[in-house]
Amino acid sequence: MDHSEKIEHAFTTQAEAFEDASRNQVFTSDSRWVFERLPLSADDVVLDVAAGTGHAARQLAGSARTVVALDATVAMLARGQAQAAADGRHNVLFMRGDAAALPFLDGSFDVVVSRFAAHHFEHPEAVVAEMVRCTRPGGHVALVDLVADEDPEVAAEQNRLERLRDPSHTRMLAAIEIQALLTEAGLEAIDVATRPLERPLMPWLEQAQTPAQTAGEIREALDADLEGARATGFKPRTNEDGDMWFTQTFGSAIASKPS
Repeated sequence: MDHSEKIEHAFTTQAEAFEDASRNQVFTSDSRWVFERLPLSADDVVLDVAAGTGHAARQLAGSARTVVALDATVAMLARGQAQAAADGRHNVLFMRGDAAALPFLDGSFDVVVSRFAAHHFEHPEAVVAEMVRCTRPGGHVALVDLVADEDPEVAAEQNRLERLRDPSHTRMLAAIEIQALLTEAGLEAIDVATRPLERPLMPWLEQAQTPAQTAGEIREALDADLEGARATGFKPRTNEDGDMWFTQTFGSAIASKPS
């Protein structure tokens, strides 16, 4: 499969789980903090790029006039649209589109965001360039994603395990790389905040429907890390019941487009 087919397969498979807090608490409730620093007004028109089921779009819709949730996967959009209707969020528009070729005129939005999607982009610089293009001068761009370890060798192992779990994963960036990505796109006043979040291993694997053999390989790597072998960057631990937990670091970057 090419990368677009991997994306379609992965997120058609995961669409239902994205709205299941028992398997996806990190994305549904534990990440509301990522936009707390984002200035919004009741008149703002917002674009959520690679929106998935529109968690971010629905969250931001309470503080904005209109939010467009754009994603490439029909199943994700359909699931999000149904949830928005159930929640009474009537100011969210769901549409299919390519994050690297946004179907909007320059400066169409006051705020453009992308949440937990950059590690699926083949060319994140192209997506960020499109996000900036579609933001009005003086508007804001927010890029939120998983963050890799600062040590390149540890980051490589993190990304290898993430890719085993979900082949549509490309690469998590370190916080300094996220800052550089936004700077090179011409943004300013870049504020990057990070937060570690611990989560149980099995629901994470089940959400992606990772095959048992591959899940076993991931578990073996985390067990070896626990024993002091090669660092994975996942900071694994087992609880009193023997269940494996691990840590992911989330980064939230808020920036301004020069006027």
